[in-house]
Amino acid sequence: MNSLKNPEPPGDMSPPRGSQTMRKAINLASFAAIVAILFFWQIRVSRQISWTALASFVVFVLICLAYGRGFLAATAKLVKNRAGLSFQFLSGFFVANTLLFFASLVSPFGMPTNLSILALGALGMAAFGARLKPDLDDFDASLPSLLCILVSGLAATLWSTDSQTQPVLQGQTFVYQTWQDFFFHVREISAFANAKGAGTLYHFRMSDAPALLYHFASYLSASAISFATNTPAVQIYSSFQLPFGIFLTGIAAFSLIASIWGSWPALAATAAVVLLPDAYQQGFANKYLSYTFMSQVNLGSLYGIACAALAWIFMLEGSRRGKIMAVLVGYVFLAICLFYKAHLFVANSFLILIYPCIFFPGVRRRWRFAIGLALTGIYVGAITYSQTLDRVPILRMDGSGIGSYIVQQLGNFDEGHLKAYFTQVFKLEHHSKPIDALNAVALLLISTFGLWFPAALLVLVAARKKMDSAILAFPFFVTANYLVMSIGLAMDTRGIGTPDELLSRPLVWAYFVIAAWTGGAIYHLAIGNRPPKGLPAQTGLFALLCLAMTSPFVFSKGLQTLPTWKEKAKYEQFNSVPVCLVKAAVFIKDNSAPFDIFQDSENDPRFIVTALTERQVFAGDSIYAKSEKKVKERLDGLTDFRNMQDVDQVQRYAKVHHIAWYLLYPETQVAWPSAFLETASFNCDGYRVFHFAN
Repeated sequence: MNSLKNPEPPGDMSPPRGSQTMRKAINLASFAAIVAILFFWQIRVSRQISWTALASFVVFVLICLAYGRGFLAATAKLVKNRAGLSFQFLSGFFVANTLLFFASLVSPFGMPTNLSILALGALGMAAFGARLKPDLDDFDASLPSLLCILVSGLAATLWSTDSQTQPVLQGQTFVYQTWQDFFFHVREISAFANAKGAGTLYHFRMSDAPALLYHFASYLSASAISFATNTPAVQIYSSFQLPFGIFLTGIAAFSLIASIWGSWPALAATAAVVLLPDAYQQGFANKYLSYTFMSQVNLGSLYGIACAALAWIFMLEGSRRGKIMAVLVGYVFLAICLFYKAHLFVANSFLILIYPCIFFPGVRRRWRFAIGLALTGIYVGAITYSQTLDRVPILRMDGSGIGSYIVQQLGNFDEGHLKAYFTQVFKLEHHSKPIDALNAVALLLISTFGLWFPAALLVLVAARKKMDSAILAFPFFVTANYLVMSIGLAMDTRGIGTPDELLSRPLVWAYFVIAAWTGGAIYHLAIGNRPPKGLPAQTGLFALLCLAMTSPFVFSKGLQTLPTWKEKAKYEQFNSVPVCLVKAAVFIKDNSAPFDIFQDSENDPRFIVTALTERQVFAGDSIYAKSEKKVKERLDGLTDFRNMQDVDQVQRYAKVHHIAWYLLYPETQVAWPSAFLETASFNCDGYRVFHFAN
């Protein structure tokens, strides 16, 4: 059998004692590198050194590594760790963070107790993990793993340049250099930092209403860091939540490809995902289908990608080696992915369900067909049931969404040849449905993958007889699944999110797989699982890596803007906040208790005040969706509140509805007595804060 197919390390090849010492030293350096990266982000954003933050990062990384060690011990017979400390950290993060997420929902004791229990569990995991013998790790992976951590950390730092820059002061406004969802993310970080069970997590637009929990697990580590370091959530987003998500995708690409071909091809996969330009940056002109843009503005996607990669590590290993328990672990991680990014759970669910039916060895064809048919029936039944639930978007495969989706994408193209061509074929010419479908596929392939897809096809041709079929088919099955969803699904009309979310969001997973697989496969075919030999080859590869690092320098500026949307072309157009509004929000935060309820006179439609105060709004409007009936009723009641002329009536309304703080904008007209208006606890250029004692 060709050595490129089913690569396996020789039987019992324990490293010499000197190699073990070297590996320990490199792993210690890897640990220090992760801590240093996290600490640098904190300093870059806060502009100060916090030793409390440093200690918190040390504990955080140790907890992840401890849970990772225990996890590796438990799964050592299922999947061999060929990615070194990177895989240990990645798996440990998702185990620990997911446990913390569920603790925040069920524990009434809050973050201090939950973190203490998690730390005690880490000690147990470390003790359990001690059973894992060193020779069960791939001792050749230590150095590539360290390089992966450094490359991923550097890439995350560079891609986060806009968000890690202090808000820009322009006249009397602060400009936050992020996408408009920034304030929503900030609020969720603070909500989980203060949570004492699900009963204290409320609808982000209405107090006393239960939170709509679905893919919120990605906020927990950020919330824990915010709580432990007493850092404002607005800084935690920029110094941890966003860059750490990018960092995770780098080590996820490394871990996924290392499980297939080893750690050196995996390093190439990491560089392909986190450094090289995506389709839009390659010049294919549709930023809405850009991996880098879409993964950053939909922040949970970064965490969902990394979790899905873990699921596929076990799925591919189980499908190739005939390990049913590995397959089941893959299913577990995909289920966990639901709590990180529901769109990516949906995008992977059917494919990962039937993958073993196609590739699991030693099963007769009729049994493959019967099991596949049964699993398909279960899947269809689950989808059918989900459509009876109000909080599940429409999942109907009737092709009714593609027409409006393609028209939307035509509007998202920058001016140029591609926009002119696709406008011609879709709007000015009339073709049969099959031809239109082919043009739609071409548009999606070009705009999503750019040069990566033809590169993947070339690798397919070169390696078709050299790779296991389960590995060879993997990226193309993922691509086909993405195209089927984009072309086949109906638009969501339930208002769960934007109508096209399930058509567009899976692109980040498809791109991640294509880029990681292609980058790793090229290195594997050209060099194998080793560093390049000879000074010329090493110098050339290092030069290519340095060249790749220029990509974030070139493309990170204005990354979270969307120029084809006129109101989103510049940060100042959609993320400007008056200075006095910021000061008023900070005043409320500094003088209130964590569960105090506030209200602002303009109903906080952009979630600015709820984010900066880190407090629950009584009733909020939204620029993203229409108000639900109960929210609308509250907003109508607040209109009456502003029209009250009697002070006692105003104070009674606030007391009955537990409104502790009220922020009055200068442009808001109220009928309150002028003498009462002068009693504001805070006043800045017409922004007034009133404190109602309850």
